[in-house]
Amino acid sequence: MIQPLGHSIVSVFWLAQLANIIVIALAVRTLLKYLWHTSAMPVILMFMILILFANVLGELGFFTFSYLLQNLTPLLFIAVVVIFHEEIKDVLGTMGRNLRKLYGHTDILEQSAIEALVESCVLLRKRRLGGLFVIEREESLEKVYGDPVLLDKLKIDPPLIAAMLQPPGVLHDGAIIINNGTIVGARAILPLSRRTFFGRSKTNRPRPALGTRHRAAIGITEVSDAIAVVVSEETGNFSIAHGGILEEAFSQDEFNKRLVELTSARENI
Repeated sequence: MIQPLGHSIVSVFWLAQLANIIVIALAVRTLLKYLWHTSAMPVILMFMILILFANVLGELGFFTFSYLLQNLTPLLFIAVVVIFHEEIKDVLGTMGRNLRKLYGHTDILEQSAIEALVESCVLLRKRRLGGLFVIEREESLEKVYGDPVLLDKLKIDPPLIAAMLQPPGVLHDGAIIINNGTIVGARAILPLSRRTFFGRSKTNRPRPALGTRHRAAIGITEVSDAIAVVVSEETGNFSIAHGGILEEAFSQDEFNKRLVELTSARENI
């Protein structure tokens, strides 16, 4: 039987090496998945190219140049961490939220609240008004919002929401915050997504440039476990953002069904 490095292919030694390769490959794949469309990815790729270049130069006899590049590697690594600490923090936060899904959640919206929110979005579409709603889950977002107007647990009511979002009212700009089925804030300024590529639509066509509401909806779900709902002022389309993903162009029934799925405990187990 073939025994590379003195160990049988089916030995514990080679099984351990195979396990090491699989673990490293999964770790690299996970990091690339979260970093691929961020501004940190080009720098990381250049960092990897420099390391490879240094090894090649060393093999070719360019020892001084290779030595300099190899000694600069730790400094480059520290520079990447310092420059892109926000992106790294977002990646680790997203991975932590995905792990926490294994423990499940309680329902964050009752059926009556979901129906009221859907009716509110339909009314906004009829009146050609735009809207942005943030449904809080378990993470506190007090430090994420930009100075919202706090409200005292108002009931989700379509005419009330339409009145709040009617320009030039003082509450029409920014997002409406929903917690435990009630409105607790308005005019919240959300962080915009830093991504430059947002994938493809349901028709498998590249998405056009997204407006501020949609970028804000994606942005808040990139840094928290919240769900964001958008009503487009231009098209009247309904969109839902969660986990940094934007789902678009729902019919009213699909919209209601998807909200039930995302806000129920069953979706998160």
